[in-house]
Amino acid sequence: MLLVDRWRIVGRRGGLGGVADALRRQLQRSVARGLTGYRAAVLEGVVLGEDSGLSEDLRRRFRAAGLYHLLAVSGQNVALVAGSVLLLVWLLGLPRLLGQLAALAAICCYVLAVGAQPSVIRAGIAGALGALAWLTARAAERWHLLLVGAIVLLAWNPYTLLDAGFQFSFAAVLAIFVLVPRFQRFLEGYPLGRSLRLVVAISAACGLATAPIAWLQFHSVQLLTVPANALAAPAVAPLLGLALAAAAVAPLSASAAAALAWLNGWCAAYLVAVARLVGGLPIAQVTSTRVLLVLLAGALLAAAYACPPRWRQS
Repeated sequence: MLLVDRWRIVGRRGGLGGVADALRRQLQRSVARGLTGYRAAVLEGVVLGEDSGLSEDLRRRFRAAGLYHLLAVSGQNVALVAGSVLLLVWLLGLPRLLGQLAALAAICCYVLAVGAQPSVIRAGIAGALGALAWLTARAAERWHLLLVGAIVLLAWNPYTLLDAGFQFSFAAVLAIFVLVPRFQRFLEGYPLGRSLRLVVAISAACGLATAPIAWLQFHSVQLLTVPANALAAPAVAPLLGLALAAAAVAPLSASAAAALAWLNGWCAAYLVAVARLVGGLPIAQVTSTRVLLVLLAGALLAAAYACPPRWRQS
């Protein structure tokens, strides 16, 4: 760790790096215009993957609740960026070809603004290849998109394989591909709405797939990630939508961007309330090896009881 008592900017990057810095500054100024404190910090975290503005206690609560992934840019952000552009082009009555080109440009700009995070690069590559597949009239296979994203990241820097963000991102996507459909079928008999069933299935699948990584990387496993994500889900999509809307209208009207940011601050406050409520519970996470082994033994016994051997069924 490097500690300094003062610093000053001696220059700025040029070229593509300078464009990325300018885009990031523009997003930072617009998504949280007029906001301060934890509301501005949460908005910047969700939109840009920047958590430096959050207090250490709040970061700990988000992590304990299993909501820390919200502070890392994911495929949901990229999909919303592309979808917003396509919707705008459709509302304007412009050709679909122009919409796909605009979506491709928007994805590239967003990835540049956010920076070299494994999750956003993976999602950006998938979104860009999806747009190119439409432009070239080729079918887009999700496994191919995932594989290309991994190849590009590892070719750029093989040590990315050891990065926690890379491991979490790809483990979560694999869980969504493989486990979520099975979990959704299992939940069909329960009195849950379709959207809530999807949130529960995704949270359970991703939590299960990333638990070993969380233990190896941070020596902790979150136990309440499913209810925490179910509580937080209603605010995530509106928060991203309002943030992108504020960024879009900021060059035209600073007051309109500030109004949207003020409204979005309530979404951020809600996420913080969920993180503090769930992350503050004593059973929110496990950090003891002994307790984890006891829980795993109990889970195995419960699974053995719930799934009797085949010879009993016959």
